[in-house]
Amino acid sequence: MAAISWELLFAIVPGLILFLYGIENFSKEIINSVGERFRETLGKLTKDRWRGAGFGALLTAMVQSSAATTVIAVSLVNAGTISFASSLGVIVGANIGTTITAQLVAFKLTSFGPLFILVGFVWGLVGGRYKFVGKPLFYFGLVFFGLQLISGSLDPIREDPQIISLISNMDNFLIALLVGVIFTTAVQSSSVTSGLMVVLASSGLLTLEQAIPVLLGANIGSTTTTLFASAKMDLWARRAAIAHLLFNVGGVLIFIPLAGFLATIVVDQTPDVGQQVANAHLIFNVVTAVIFLVLIRPFQKLVMRVVPGEEKEVLFRSKFLTDELPEDNCQAFRLIEKELGHSLEVTKELLDTSFSYLSEGGTKAAQKVSKLESLNDYLDDEIEDAILWMSRRSLKEDEGQRTTLLVRMSNLMERLGDHAEDIGNVATTFREKRRTVPMDQLEALSSVYKILRGNLDLLGQDVLDVDKGTKKAIKSGTAEMNDRINVIYREHLERMMDASVPSDSTLLELLTIMESANEKVRELAAIASVYAETASTDVLKEAALTRTSPDTS
Repeated sequence: MAAISWELLFAIVPGLILFLYGIENFSKEIINSVGERFRETLGKLTKDRWRGAGFGALLTAMVQSSAATTVIAVSLVNAGTISFASSLGVIVGANIGTTITAQLVAFKLTSFGPLFILVGFVWGLVGGRYKFVGKPLFYFGLVFFGLQLISGSLDPIREDPQIISLISNMDNFLIALLVGVIFTTAVQSSSVTSGLMVVLASSGLLTLEQAIPVLLGANIGSTTTTLFASAKMDLWARRAAIAHLLFNVGGVLIFIPLAGFLATIVVDQTPDVGQQVANAHLIFNVVTAVIFLVLIRPFQKLVMRVVPGEEKEVLFRSKFLTDELPEDNCQAFRLIEKELGHSLEVTKELLDTSFSYLSEGGTKAAQKVSKLESLNDYLDDEIEDAILWMSRRSLKEDEGQRTTLLVRMSNLMERLGDHAEDIGNVATTFREKRRTVPMDQLEALSSVYKILRGNLDLLGQDVLDVDKGTKKAIKSGTAEMNDRINVIYREHLERMMDASVPSDSTLLELLTIMESANEKVRELAAIASVYAETASTDVLKEAALTRTSPDTS
């Protein structure tokens, strides 16, 4: 018995490690390599609750695992690919899709895990321009391969006569419900539980009345996978995982008093007990899904109350460039300018998050830095695409100059984001070495960062409120920064002369990064000043042409 226990332990633990490693890296690779087209497709598929439910049901029907679908949905929320609100439809729909496996009796999806791993590895080597798809596929395969190891290692338990006897002799509703919860938690799949119930019922070892509470318990047990996977994710991903729990528990609470009525309905449909169990599973999941889809908005508010927090949801969405550019060039330029302002706000948040990471630390801070930096890159691409589209039009000389200046400003903000990421990377290196930035150095860095942030704020809300006064203020701030950095350098060199003080170049590295970032701010101010003059000249010309044009009314 002990030998079997150790064998099970060494099979389950590696599977669990692979599963969690696959989930974490799948989310990272989604952030790094998911293209705009896929994001847009997912956005359309999950645009409203009904589409999201259809997508969740279809995906679960294909992969035969609601746990896998909900884990993927939570990972996509964590990656910023879909919103928390959009994930709710997918999560609800997953329970509909999982009813397919009750008809198939056994859970077979995880056998595709090694195939995904192989395809992802090979694709990463020879994928050409689409090589970036390889890593997400590889980690996606690891998720399922980990589940396969866990599920496969528990075969002796599923076939144990004592376990089968225990399930087939359950008459107490609450005990049967608890068995469904525990067994599904152990095997990481409600599909396995529902399939086993159909087999036992078809063999005459289990009655419909005994199977229904086990099926209800299985829905609760299936939430543990998602909860476990979301533990290290951001606030919105954790909310999606809790939504999965509340949805499944809520559905069970609705149907507990209706269990007898449900049994009566399915008995009237067919004399086959196995089919009755499968049908009961189907009706339960479809009805609860419809109820929650109708009540999706109050349900969303409930989840946010249960999991409170002020963390802003980061989504890969442009704020103003959401549709095709208007035909009117002035309106089109204004939309691009507003998106540039949005990009500036993201850049500020990225810098603040990266700098706070130096003192606060934590996995979630590192994830947010990575996500915001990717969003910064994404917005730069969106703005450049819009400007490219503009350049294909018939533009006047001033308008052509404005497109060039807009591209340069967008690129500068993207490079500012790179500097912010550099700060985050330094913080990550410190965490990996189990070190923290000394308080005196942190205070010195804070004094420099405050000046950098002040200069960035002087650019205005949409980077276009720059005049001579703004440039002068930024120049003054830069001189103050240089003086402060020189003082910090001298103090640092004096400390280094003391042989008892360990040598450390981190302070100097961070100061260099902030100096480079401030140079980008100065360049932004200079280009924005030229842009403001060009734009105002263009507007004045338009006004003059309007005044001198003949009145045709």
